[in-house]
Amino acid sequence: MSRLDRYIFRAAALPFLLILACTTAVAWLTQVLQRLDIIVDDGGSFLAFLKITVLLIPSLAGVVTPIALLAACLYVLNVLMVDSEIPVMRAAGASRLRIARPLIVLSVLAAGLVLWINADLQPRTYKELRQTVYDVRSNIASSLVRDRVFANVAPGVTFYAEDVRPGDQYVGLHIYDSRDPEREVTYTAENGLFTVTDLGPRLFLLRGTAQWQDKETGKLNIVRFNDTFVDVSEISSEAPTDRPWETEERYLSELLNPDLNRPYNQRFQGDYLAEFHGRLATPLYCIAFALIAALAMLSATTQRRGYGQRIMVASAVAGGIRIIGFLTRSVATDNSWANVLQYAIPGIAIVVVAIALLNPSRTQEPRGLQGAPA
Repeated sequence: MSRLDRYIFRAAALPFLLILACTTAVAWLTQVLQRLDIIVDDGGSFLAFLKITVLLIPSLAGVVTPIALLAACLYVLNVLMVDSEIPVMRAAGASRLRIARPLIVLSVLAAGLVLWINADLQPRTYKELRQTVYDVRSNIASSLVRDRVFANVAPGVTFYAEDVRPGDQYVGLHIYDSRDPEREVTYTAENGLFTVTDLGPRLFLLRGTAQWQDKETGKLNIVRFNDTFVDVSEISSEAPTDRPWETEERYLSELLNPDLNRPYNQRFQGDYLAEFHGRLATPLYCIAFALIAALAMLSATTQRRGYGQRIMVASAVAGGIRIIGFLTRSVATDNSWANVLQYAIPGIAIVVVAIALLNPSRTQEPRGLQGAPA
């Protein structure tokens, strides 16, 4: 890269990173508020809550990166125009495409970032997110059980412990299990331990009794035990691998070639295909938006009134193209032919704007700048 390229690239890269961080943070805060139930309802720890919200950042960054790039390009070009640096570059013989070249390089790097997020980071973090939520909601020690408080840890299961100790250990247990109307059991135990097994959450009891009344004779049966367990799998959602992966949790290969032996995958095959092409097409918007910003600002003449109108027009055009892209993504769910349009919309924008940038500018620089030395 030449000195001019490096100068413009550095001038645009820092605002891009700052705007990307700010817009991602704003979007992240909206998601944080929606995840407060992890602490309020499920009793998760702050670290678990923080991990869950942090895992949302990559997918949010993938969505806002094209927008942040557009804002950064418009900002830096506006500054260069106001400071009369671009008119000097033009007077020295630099074409519009030559000035826009470092911005195109930055857009290609941003497109690579979005592609990496869509292809690998997003599904990886979403799968980890599902596992973390499952772990939180499976832990009755942190979510439901308190010292000397009766708690309904599962439908039909009431739990009481004299002392709750670290490591999901309990002392002085009383459990009432009414899930089976024919055999409502009351357990008492000296100690208990909660753990998640391959078969689901289990509460192991040590040294206690199980009592239930025979419905036919009315006789009270009492059985002493050294160890037993109570199935409390109802307190948690299905294990991460028990239900199909959601669309955003799948890698590209899983979207393109789902297991059609599963009815769920057959039903949502159109969604998977649309998501697959949507993830690959999204990076193209980075290049399209950078070119739109370059065309809008580099076609302007030097003026003291500013370039607010051009910035608004460029933003509106870019926003309209992106909205059409989202609508096309929705249409492609039920119409596979629309997947071609997911590439065509940003692709046509890139070609049209690039041709416009290649054409000689019809604008004229102020006379005082014409013929300025390089």
